[in-house]
Amino acid sequence: MSKSKRISNNAGGLGIQLQNKNLRYHVLKVCNPYCGPCAKAHPVLEKLYEEGSKDLQILFISNPDLEDPRTKVINHFLAIDSKGDSQVTQKALNRWYSSPEKDHEAFAKRYPMNGELNKQKVKLLAMKEWFDKEGVTHTPTIFINGYELPEDFSVEELKDILV
Repeated sequence: MSKSKRISNNAGGLGIQLQNKNLRYHVLKVCNPYCGPCAKAHPVLEKLYEEGSKDLQILFISNPDLEDPRTKVINHFLAIDSKGDSQVTQKALNRWYSSPEKDHEAFAKRYPMNGELNKQKVKLLAMKEWFDKEGVTHTPTIFINGYELPEDFSVEELKDILV
């Protein structure tokens, strides 16, 4: 991986950050809530995080226009995360990505938010600025300790690589 693209702009504080105390690897996933490959990658990365030596940071590619269907879901994820309960955030992400039907209205009823939804635009804009600077063009894009996972590696192979 040391020969692959390296992140040149700090992504600290962006997106959703699930952190472990005994950090050995920082995994950054760039995804789209409606992306099939992102949904398949999510449980693999979640399991790696739960093993305890890996942080998982999730950034979402979106259009900051709040009428964009992707943005509505991402805004909801960020609002849930803003409450500060990482277990609820994890459950919400797992529920979304494991659901065969990506229905934001049903999801929103399960995870009702009040004013938190209106406070996420700055976060959406910051993620967009980061993507533009980094030239991220597709999802999922995975970075391990700042290096992009090469295309010839699958997310499933990370179980054997990140030990």
